Parts: sequence; structure tokens; C-alpha cells
Amino acid sequence: MEEIKLSVILPVYNAEAYLDRAIESILRQTLKEIEIIAIQDGSKDNSSALLKKWKENDSRVRVIDKANEGVSAARNDGIKMARGKYITFVDADDYVEPDSYDKVIQVMEKEKAEASLFGYFSENEKEKEKVYLPWDTGSILTKKEIWDQLIPYMIKVYPEDGLNSNIFGSVWRICVKREKILEQEVFFDTQLAIAEDFDFCIRLYSKLNRITIINECLYHYIRWENTALAVYRREQFREGRENQLRLKAFLEKEEQYQNLEKRYLGSYLDVCIGSLVNYVRPGAPEYRQKIKELREVVDQIAKDDIYHYLEQVPLSRNQKLVLWLIQKKYVRLILLFTKIRQIRKG
Repeated sequence: MEEIKLSVILPVYNAEAYLDRAIESILRQTLKEIEIIAIQDGSKDNSSALLKKWKENDSRVRVIDKANEGVSAARNDGIKMARGKYITFVDADDYVEPDSYDKVIQVMEKEKAEASLFGYFSENEKEKEKVYLPWDTGSILTKKEIWDQLIPYMIKVYPEDGLNSNIFGSVWRICVKREKILEQEVFFDTQLAIAEDFDFCIRLYSKLNRITIINECLYHYIRWENTALAVYRREQFREGRENQLRLKAFLEKEEQYQNLEKRYLGSYLDVCIGSLVNYVRPGAPEYRQKIKELREVVDQIAKDDIYHYLEQVPLSRNQKLVLWLIQKKYVRLILLFTKIRQIRKG
């Protein structure tokens, strides 16, 4: 049997509109020693039939057909089923450049790297943006750089870093040796409703000693208006806060919290302000219920111990104003200010 160099894990849930494009982009890779592990996660559309067709036409396509358990469980199933030397992930609504994985594997084997990070296109119907990494192609991140640069830039970026935004924990922009995932027992937490990618990536990176950089855009990430963080979520603040406390516990366990406290506090602040924006997003409840829920969030932020440490974080004028409104518990003004800000942002 021919050696499988790469296992591509593809969770599928109600993806019939774009599934063919994703699978075709993987199968047409210049790297041929590849397998697709498609996890059909209880779709209610025609996804299952499409996967069956692809499986019949190409032996490199393997399908897990199961009841819906969510993307984290699906990815874990894929990891356990994988046979490739390396593992990567693709979302069913995205696609990849034809030579992506050939480039990635060649560089990883040349540099004896445990993982690789690469750039991507962020696009929708109107625009396509290139998103690069803050390191040159061929750079090697050792354990020191992983903790001094990569993980800090994932948690929070400040102006002095010279970056446009955080390095988000997106699993589709990484390729990793399968043995490292299994050896370190790093799997997706099925209890997380949001930011499961970030949680997986930060735990994985902390276990690695050598990550290579390919600062080319190899993956096409499609932005949709109805993603989990683009529409109202009743539990957004609770989920976000729990994720932050989980991150703090992880940093403390790794004895890195003191070094990264400023970034952690800034990240927590982003979660707080993001939770206020939640109430002016599509799907938010009617005004009276909105005020009731927002008051609960404001009360929690105001009494949270971590709130009193935020003076350590460089704040914009708008952030200072929001924090003052939270301290005073001016809930209606917070809602009005947030709405005006979102209108101005378009």
C-alpha cells in the first residue's frame, strides 16, 4: 500500500452547496499521497449522497457517517481514523490552492519540523484579502519563539507588536505530524461552543519544539455573515468568559501567566466589549429583554475580580468610556453607544 503522507480532516454538516468545491480542491493537489477523512456529522441535506459519490469515484476519500455531535467531535473522530504521517484540516465551505500541501510537506521534511503555519485568503462575495504571518517563509519557531511570540500574538496583539491583528487559532492554517497529536493527546474539547480552534491550537503549540513558517496564502477561508460570532448568541458572554478563565488556568499551569498577564487582560477586555456588541447584532431579542440580559452581563463584568486589573492594559478613549459606563451600570447608554459605534463601522 502506498504511503499516505497527509490526512485531510473534513467535517461536513449541511454543506451540499459548497462540498464539491472543497473536496475537488483537495483531490487535485499536486501532492497525491493524500487521504480525505470526511466526517458526515448528521447532515439533513444532500451532503451524505455527495460524499458517497466522491468515495465511489476516488479511493482516497474515506467517510464517517454519524449522528450530529458538533465540529469538535467530528475532528476528533477524524484524528483517530487518520493514517497519514501528517494531519491538516479543511472546513467544508472553504478550499485550498492546488500546490498547498506539496509546499507544506516539502518544507516540513526539509526542516524536520513538527508543524507548519501558513497564510490564507480571507474572502466573501465582494472582496478577497491576503492574511500573512509576521514571520518570513523559512522561519523556524522553536520552543522559545512559540512562547515569546506565537502564543502571545494569539492571545492579544498591541500596537507596539507591529501586527494588524491577532494570529487567530484556526486549525485549517496548520499542518502537524500525526504522532505529535497522539503522543501529546491533544484533542478538541467537545464541551466548547465557541473558540474550540483557539483552545486546540494553543494547547498543541505549547507541546511543540519546531514549527516552520510558509508565509504564502495557501488556503481560502470564506467569511459568512451568519457565523457564530456574527449573530446574537444568548450565552456569548458566559461562554467567552469561561473560555478566558480556561485560558488563564492553562497559562498558570504552564507557568506563563505572569509573563502574559497584560495580553490576557487585554483579551478578557475584548471578550467583555464583544459581549456588549452581541446585543446589536442580527437576532437580538426585543428591547426589554435585551436590556434585562445586558444588565446581567454588565453586573457580571463589574463584579468580576479581573475587572479591577484592567488599568494595566493600554485602553483607547472608547474603551475607557465603555468601562466607565459599565462601572456606573448605565445599561441603556451602553446599548445606545454600542449601536452608534456599530453603525459607524458599517
